[in-house]
Amino acid sequence: MKVGDLVKRNLNCSAWKEAREQYSRLGLGIVLSKQLGGRNPVHACITVLYPKTGQVYDIAESLMVVVSEI
Repeated sequence: MKVGDLVKRNLNCSAWKEAREQYSRLGLGIVLSKQLGGRNPVHACITVLYPKTGQVYDIAESLMVVVSEI
């Protein structure tokens, strides 16, 4: 996963209901940046812009999947 990739929420996870709601509400996103974040343990995170809503969120990279690479 790299800056500029088109991503969506991974729907095949234990929190699939929440993931489906987020995908329905936010749609596809564009990776703006990558960084380490979180606590216990610190993990890879990405900042994602969702054009459908104009919102920007930070989320664990492991919770997202790449739809299209640049």
